[in-house]
Amino acid sequence: MTIRSVFLSLAIIFAPGSGASAAPAFVPLPEAVSSLPVEPARSALRKFFDALTDDDVHDDHYDWNDYRDATSRKDRIRDWQRMQFDAQKDYWRQQKDMQKRAIKAQRGW
Repeated sequence: MTIRSVFLSLAIIFAPGSGASAAPAFVPLPEAVSSLPVEPARSALRKFFDALTDDDVHDDHYDWNDYRDATSRKDRIRDWQRMQFDAQKDYWRQQKDMQKRAIKAQRGW
């Protein structure tokens, strides 16, 4: 029995009318009321708790299934190789910038 049906039962019991009613304590609800959709309650902190347990930080804006269904295997391999190449370029760029900063700090620039 859901909370909604309990409240409706109580509302029917305590409805204004004759004070001395011979109606039973729990009146069966009409069929229309029982067929109403019931939505589960959601926690306000659901995203917070999901973030604590989730190791993949890209879940909020990246859907692997959509990407897989929308691209061919050849395109996915090409994208992976491109990402690896870009990561390698970023790494070498960071190393070069770090070396430049070290040389400037050593020379007092």
